Order: sequence, then C-alpha cells, then structure tokens
Amino acid sequence: MRKLFLFIVLTMLLTGCGAKEEPIDNKENKDNPVEDTQNEDKQDNSQKEPAGYAFEYNDVSIYMNTDVVPVIDALGEAQHYFEAESCAFKGLDKTYTYAGFEITTYPLDDKDYISTVYLMDDTVSTPEGVYLGATVDDMIAAYGDNYIESSGSYTYIKDDSKLQFIAVNDEIVSITYLADVEGLE
Repeated sequence: MRKLFLFIVLTMLLTGCGAKEEPIDNKENKDNPVEDTQNEDKQDNSQKEPAGYAFEYNDVSIYMNTDVVPVIDALGEAQHYFEAESCAFKGLDKTYTYAGFEITTYPLDDKDYISTVYLMDDTVSTPEGVYLGATVDDMIAAYGDNYIESSGSYTYIKDDSKLQFIAVNDEIVSITYLADVEGLE
C-alpha cells in the first residue's frame, strides 16, 4: 500500500501540467541574469557540457538536460518503455525503466533530453551512497544542509538540476533527480 501511495504521489508530481510552484529559498539570488541563461539553454541545449547532479549506474553517468540517446545506448535495452504526449513540449515524453530506476525525457529540437531519474528501490543509490530507506541524517551527511525543505521534501539545487529527497518519519522514501526545464519550451 505504501509503495502504491508513493507511486501515485510521484506520478502526480512528475506529470502535472499546471503552474510550477517553486519553494521559497531564503538565500540571495545569484548575479546571473535569468533571461540570458534561459536563452543560452534554449539555443544550445545539445552542445552544453553536462553539469549538476548525476545519477550513476554501471559506470554510466546520467545528467539532466542531456541527450538520452548515448545514455540508452550505454545502458542497453530498457525493461519497460512508455511514451505519452508531452504537456510542456511539442512531442512525446518517454520513460525508460531499468532495474531500480526510471529515466524520463522531454522532446526539444528533434531530440529527447533527460528530465528525471527516479530511484524505485534500495538496489540503487546516489553516487554519495544515499538510498531509499536511508535517514535524513544520512542525506545531510552526504549532501550538506544547503537544501530547501518543504513538508518533508528536501531539494538540493546544482546548476540546471535538482536532487529531491522525500522523507517520512526521518526515512528517505523517494529520491528523484530533476532537470530545470523552465524557459526551454
């Protein structure tokens, strides 16, 4: 029952087409003009060096906002594949399921880019060793205390990616890598 509840909550979070609500961060904004960064991303998303948080599996580093083709080629055939019309972009969002995790993509400029990596069980972990079932203290020991917290959701932001942990009773029950796609539509 708990896994079903978590699946439903995560599905709602990942597939929502409504307005994006950003948590309030009390830290100062960086001096980077948002408009200039968004235009650079929109114009040259395919040639950008991978940056931000990356999930690693079988020596394959999976970065957000990067072309999925080399990743899928390196990982091999997915156990399950699903596609649906994108509510944010023109084309199809695609989901590739592997042992212990899922990769979801978004379409842009005739390519598919990685939008999320969702860890599904404790057979996989972040490169820093945090897994489903770890504690919030384990998370803080691995990633520090520079997170945004909202109702048990802890979000770390790095470059154009986010790493989100959801905790219930001090236990990590969800780990998701998220691409920052704002301004790419």
